[in-house]
Amino acid sequence: MNHRITTTALRLRPSPFFLTRPRLLGTTTPKMSNNLPTPSSCYADFCLIPIGTPTPSVAKEVASVQSLIRDSGIKHTMHSAGTTLEGSWDDVFRVIGQAHSLVHQSGIVRVQTSLRVGTRTDKKQTAEEKVKRVEDILAAGKE
Repeated sequence: MNHRITTTALRLRPSPFFLTRPRLLGTTTPKMSNNLPTPSSCYADFCLIPIGTPTPSVAKEVASVQSLIRDSGIKHTMHSAGTTLEGSWDDVFRVIGQAHSLVHQSGIVRVQTSLRVGTRTDKKQTAEEKVKRVEDILAAGKE
């Protein structure tokens, strides 16, 4: 009878260290401060993706989300791969959450959003101003 232990058998056995200590050494859970404010303004470029639609097209869902955004009064720019929202952090993220709820209410059970968010504290700058700044540099040949 051969009682050799293979390396495969050793790798499959759970480590007792991880069974008793689920966190890595030296890590702690940060305490949340209830009085820490969100940034006063931000821009968020988001692409909401309804998953499980009956057809490959999501134009109907995109149109309903765009209608919601328009009705919200928040500054926005739709482009071919998403929408840029500008406003207070709380307003921007409320609208994105409402967009998820709206698509769910239409019968889509799964929604994925890809999101990029920017903030700055030194000055206010709109999306149009950011684009114009780069276009001005290009026009002046100062690449």
